Amino acid sequence: MSTPSSGLIVAAVDESEGSLRALDWAAQEARLWGRKLRVVHVVDHPFRKRASRDAEGGTAENHARQLVHEAVERVRKREPDVEVDALHVVGAPGPTLVQQSEGAHVIVAGSRGLAGLRAVLLGSVGIQLAALAECPAVIVPDREERTLTNRVVVGVDGSPAAWAAAERAFAEAAARQATVRTVAVASRASHGVFAALETPDAEGTPEQGAALAEARRFLSESLAGHRERYPDVPVEEEVVVGHPAEVLVTESQHADLVVVGSRGRGGFTGMLLGSVSQTVLTHAWCPVMVVHAEKR
Repeated sequence: MSTPSSGLIVAAVDESEGSLRALDWAAQEARLWGRKLRVVHVVDHPFRKRASRDAEGGTAENHARQLVHEAVERVRKREPDVEVDALHVVGAPGPTLVQQSEGAHVIVAGSRGLAGLRAVLLGSVGIQLAALAECPAVIVPDREERTLTNRVVVGVDGSPAAWAAAERAFAEAAARQATVRTVAVASRASHGVFAALETPDAEGTPEQGAALAEARRFLSESLAGHRERYPDVPVEEEVVVGHPAEVLVTESQHADLVVVGSRGRGGFTGMLLGSVSQTVLTHAWCPVMVVHAEKR
C-alpha cells in the first residue's frame, strides 16, 4: 500500500471552509503527480430530508450537484492543467469515503467540516479515513496557508507502518523537489501497551543512552533502500528526546507535509490507528498523511 499506485486522487468536500482548503491541497497534489482528481461529496442519508429543506428552492440532489460543480470550477480555475471530475453519493460519510479510496493514490479531507449534526469531524470521518482507507489518507488542517518550506517530515519508530511511511515520504519529497526530514524519538526500551506515553529517563543515564541508540537504529532501518531509490532527494536525520506526538506536532510548524505510519510499536495489537497518529492529526500545523503497512 505504501508504494504510490496509478490511481486517482480523491478529495472529500462539503460546504465548510476547511474542506475547500483540503480541495486546494488535493488539486496541487494532482498537479504534482500528473494524476486525475475526483471530487466527492457525500449526502449523509439520515439528514437527506433536512438538507433538502436547507437548500433554498431545491432538493438535496440539486444542492449536492451544485456543490460539486462549484468545487470542480474552483479546481479548474486554480489548477487548469488538472483533469477533474466529480460525484455526489448518498450514504454514511465515513464508510462511503473509505469505499471511494479503493485503488486511489491518496484520499484527502479537511480536519473538520460543518458545525452541528452535519459536521464532518476529525473524530468521526477523518479518523475513519486515517484508520480504514485503502490508500494513504491526508487530513488538511483548517489553517491559513503558509509559505512553503520544501520539507517533508516523516516519523519513524522501527514499525512496518513507519517503514511504509518513510517510503511514501521519499516519493512525496521527490514529487515536490523537497527535502525529507526523518525524525526518530527516543523512548524507554519497553514496548508495552503504554510505551507510546512514556518518556526517556534522566539525561545522561544508561537508560537514556540505550533509548537513543535504539532510536538511531530505527532511523537507519527506516531509511534502508529509500536513499538508493531516490538519490536526488536530500535527507535530514534527527534523533530527539521527547514524546513522539509532541515532537512531530512541533516539526509540523516547519513542514509542508508530515507523514506518519498508522500505528507504531506501542499500542494494542490490531489497533488500526495509534494514539501518536491521532494526536498529530488533531494538532498538526500542516497536512498529515497516514500510511498503513503493506498487507501480508
